[in-house]
Amino acid sequence: MFGTKHIIIMIISFALCAAAFIFLRKLSLRKWYRILLIGGIVSETLKVFYYILANESVYGGYLPKTDLPFHLCSVQLIFIMLLNFTKSEKLHRTLLAFMMPTCLVGGAAAILIPTYSALNIPVISFQYFGYHTMICAFALCLLVNKEIGWTARDYVTALEMFVFLTFIAIYVNSVCYDVVEYTLENGEKTVEYVSRVNFFYVTDPPADGLPFLNKDHGWLVYFAHLVSTVVTAVTLCYIKPIIAFFRTLPRKRQAAGQQ
Repeated sequence: MFGTKHIIIMIISFALCAAAFIFLRKLSLRKWYRILLIGGIVSETLKVFYYILANESVYGGYLPKTDLPFHLCSVQLIFIMLLNFTKSEKLHRTLLAFMMPTCLVGGAAAILIPTYSALNIPVISFQYFGYHTMICAFALCLLVNKEIGWTARDYVTALEMFVFLTFIAIYVNSVCYDVVEYTLENGEKTVEYVSRVNFFYVTDPPADGLPFLNKDHGWLVYFAHLVSTVVTAVTLCYIKPIIAFFRTLPRKRQAAGQQ
């Protein structure tokens, strides 16, 4: 991480993200949904077939559990499908309220802290950085979209969805956690192997040696740091509507008092 290859790919990714934002920021949301759908299908197809074929001798025709679409960025694929194939404006608003900060911060964080395979396997490098660049550009366009008119209510919605999905991730991680044990002749029980996943990074940090997101003081402290980091990031994304809300409070109270 942060070697020469990573720095070059990172510069290219952020340059492409900026270019996409500049040239596509005026696209309608419907057109953006189609772009995300096509890009998501290409990205997931590359990932699924690569990992199935690469692990065929071990898993047969199965996809390894670690590559299920339950990370913060990959779960956006489900939301992209809903945006394309549902017509509920209320649902769309809820999804976009969550996607704006999480695609922006999560996508940027993924580019800054990539997985091992994203840096060392060409097919996955293209898939990984291409997908995260795409969702980052979309989030930037959402951030400045004047037609949506972000409000403090959207900020609350984003946090509510984050809390809900975090608990889902804890359960999914637990369901996918496997420990195979066997007993020796003397009755001693030994662990043969442990298989686990880390969706939403609620189990372990995204990388070793991070200054704030680490388990130096145990899981609970790490989890508190993770939550505070996410809340801070989401708050910064919604800082303008939050400030606007508090500025209008005196007028709302005055109007309520006059009634």
